[in-house]
Amino acid sequence: MVSRFAAMSMALVLLSGCLPLAGAPASPSQGVLGLLTASSGLCETIAALPDVSAAERTFTNRAHEALHALAADPRLDRSVSARLLEAMEKVHTDFSQASDAALLTQDLDQLHASADAALAALGMEAPACAD
Repeated sequence: MVSRFAAMSMALVLLSGCLPLAGAPASPSQGVLGLLTASSGLCETIAALPDVSAAERTFTNRAHEALHALAADPRLDRSVSARLLEAMEKVHTDFSQASDAALLTQDLDQLHASADAALAALGMEAPACAD
């Protein structure tokens, strides 16, 4: 079993590949839209359930990269980033272990709450998921 420290260390190493290159121009509006994609992509992932395969594709294609960018945002407190990464790890585990839709829904809801909390910490408000 991987220790919590080892898992967090691994996550931080992976996140370092998500950081922007020094001197690379970034449009503020693109950055905000990209970070908000973390929340909207999770809404789409949750909406794809109970089809776990469709939810995994949606998560990978729409939310995954944006969630890593959000967690890596240097303006976030490390504890907020850590909670987001821990919630992401649960969802990754659910997908890799073919967990049932009920557990996946619970963990996706928690991840969505963590993402929205991170966005709020940055002064952004993510729109609610469509019903």
